[in-house]
Amino acid sequence: MIKPSYKQHAAVSVRLRYFLEALKKSDLNVNVYSYDLGSKISRLFKYLFSPVSKDLRERIKEIDIVFTSSPPPLLAIGASLLNKKYVIDIRDIWEEYAQQVYPMFLVKKITSKYFRALINADSIVVTTDGMANYYKEKLGVEPVIIPNGTDTEIIRCDSGVLRDPNLMAVLADFNTPYQNLDPVFEALTLVKDAKLLIIGSGKYLNRYLSFAKRLRVIDRIETVGYVSYNRLSKFLCKASIGIVGRPFIFNPEYLYTIPTKVYDYLAAGLPILAYGPSNSELQKFMEKNNVGIYLDSSDPSEVGESIMTLLSKATNMRSHLLKIAGEYDRKTLSTMLVDIITRLQ
Repeated sequence: MIKPSYKQHAAVSVRLRYFLEALKKSDLNVNVYSYDLGSKISRLFKYLFSPVSKDLRERIKEIDIVFTSSPPPLLAIGASLLNKKYVIDIRDIWEEYAQQVYPMFLVKKITSKYFRALINADSIVVTTDGMANYYKEKLGVEPVIIPNGTDTEIIRCDSGVLRDPNLMAVLADFNTPYQNLDPVFEALTLVKDAKLLIIGSGKYLNRYLSFAKRLRVIDRIETVGYVSYNRLSKFLCKASIGIVGRPFIFNPEYLYTIPTKVYDYLAAGLPILAYGPSNSELQKFMEKNNVGIYLDSSDPSEVGESIMTLLSKATNMRSHLLKIAGEYDRKTLSTMLVDIITRLQ
């Protein structure tokens, strides 16, 4: 397994952690290589020339199958150059998001290498039906779907937990610019009793807090910074509903992916208020499982009404939400990867 060496918790770290545990519990001999992504300049050099170090080539000499996860696509490109069977787990549609934040000539060059790696892979894993159809149509591949999920033994609330009946929680990585919390802040000006707990950190957080100050709702917002996965329950269990804000952009990244926080909210018994583009995988998931309200509008009055509705229904919805969370247990889902690897041996 080739995994990126992130300093903090990230979605990739959690997903790979459970994949690794499942592989180790099988009869497979697993070696882990922690890939140093380096600085932005170093990473760019690897994309344009070679992402495979001498050390990596030495480490995989006795390996039969390479498994890695993308983004970053650098790991997928590297796996394709090792002359081994390889499996790529795709968590997000990086190439679509990248067009919004990086120079187009670079994105095209990197995407060309990335798509070649995906086409030549022995197996591709994705998280939703929408992602599977996207890559099937674009590349002619047949991805296997392993959804994201949660750990109901780690994310759990005691039966006697004292929740704040007016508290909403949002779990987010604010190192990315697409959390879109403005509609919730604007709704707070209309729903006077509601409060918001922000779990997460990053360079874009201050921008949201500045907006909250201008709206004069900052006194009803609490921030706790970065929280490790094992400690999430302490904070999620204080709240009554969970918030998912997505940009209103008809982009495959926002249409075909489901944020991992959704499953953790469910494990904590939180109904979900989400908003974003219509006909998204998130909307389909929420409506199919009846776990909250999805809006394809950012209108503050609609968001405010939905907040009040969910806060009033949260207690009665809790047992159903916990049942759905149990259907997306990461430990169970991760065994699907073991089946893929075993078939390739």
